[in-house]
Amino acid sequence: MQGLKQFDFYRRIPSDFRVQTSGGGTISMMAAVFMTLLFTLELWSFISGYESTTIVVDQDSATSIWVNFNVTVPSCHCDHISVDVEDMLGTNVMDIQKNVEKIPLDENGAELPDLDHSHHHAAPADHVSEEENLVANQNTAKDDYEPTVLDSETFNKYVESHEWVFVYFGASWCHWCQKLDPIWKSTGEVLKNRGAAITLPKVECTKDTTLCQEHQVHALPTIQLFHNGHLVPPNYRGPRTVNDLVHFAENAAVSKKKAEDAQVANQGKTRNDVGCSVSGHLLVHRVPGSIQFSVKSGEHNFNREHINFTHVVHHFSFNSVPESWEEMLAVMEDDSHRSLVSKWYGRNFNSPKDHVVHEHYLKVVQSLLKPLGLSSEKQLYEHTISSHSYVSEQLAHVRFHYDLSPMQVVKEWKRRPFYEFITNLLALIGGTFTVMGIVNEAYNGVVAKARMGKLG
Repeated sequence: MQGLKQFDFYRRIPSDFRVQTSGGGTISMMAAVFMTLLFTLELWSFISGYESTTIVVDQDSATSIWVNFNVTVPSCHCDHISVDVEDMLGTNVMDIQKNVEKIPLDENGAELPDLDHSHHHAAPADHVSEEENLVANQNTAKDDYEPTVLDSETFNKYVESHEWVFVYFGASWCHWCQKLDPIWKSTGEVLKNRGAAITLPKVECTKDTTLCQEHQVHALPTIQLFHNGHLVPPNYRGPRTVNDLVHFAENAAVSKKKAEDAQVANQGKTRNDVGCSVSGHLLVHRVPGSIQFSVKSGEHNFNREHINFTHVVHHFSFNSVPESWEEMLAVMEDDSHRSLVSKWYGRNFNSPKDHVVHEHYLKVVQSLLKPLGLSSEKQLYEHTISSHSYVSEQLAHVRFHYDLSPMQVVKEWKRRPFYEFITNLLALIGGTFTVMGIVNEAYNGVVAKARMGKLG
């Protein structure tokens, strides 16, 4: 045992030579506080782990992904907004309705109900007889027959002085208006012969663009119903035949009653809805493609001067095809990942000029998140955004181009080995003890010199 003494690293100092001081006590308390703080931080670092990021080739064998979007177009009606998808495999689907919701908005961005217009399509086949139609066609074919044409100066006075007015907004260059013109004249003649208390004037938007713009006429022809000077929404959407137009005009009170029941009866001469909120979910192929928001109709021409696709993107993201609807909602509503999957958060894209096309380019990268513990892995699709706009001869529209990267980012949260935790912990405690010991020695030396009067 005596031989072991020469290997003693921790040699004791006799207690007679050890002196307790108030300065040493203060430094010891400081050392204890620092040790406790460093121990707590080291323990937290060990428990929480660290993030490890690697990039690998995407091994996902899925052929489709979900695209989720919520876009507000504050200056375009919902009537003719079309959501289209096309991709490198030749997919070209126009005006998608499934899983797409369009909500009318007023000038303040508040949601309005989408009015029922089923009564626009309820005309019996023989509501106007062939004989009536023939007589009307003969009368309107005369050279001296002219329907009432309204302009900015006469419009308000005319619709206010008649109980029911069915107004047709058209233009001479519009193909569909040219087809409607003789039908409109015959409809007015049939209603006049029947003694109906409704008139059918026309507005020529080529000559009076200001009036048509005030009434938000973006698509031609547009047909609106007025009662005692007030617009009765929605715009007429039924077939443009003499039979159907006569039936609708004679039952104009039905439209007014439906508007009142929906509590959107208009107190003015123009539409309350000026914008549209478009949201939904689309299943697309996992290949480069695009999603476009535009105006389309097989029975209208559009006034390109009035189409404005200023838009606000509230959400645009991608995710794997879920096993259930609830699973998809859980992923989309997870606040911890929302900033990863959608980086838009209400970004506004203005159209300062007419005919502006907006294009957004998204580079999509799949991320695999592997959390600590028993939590399950999650697959997310992050993306970068590059946007630009330009003036085009085409109708204004918005297009989102997306391209999926062949690489996958794996983010894994790992915990350090326990031996590393112990090593770091001992190093922190021992280092603190040693450093504070040096501080204590320096302090005692200064005090000793002060007592001996050698500080000066």
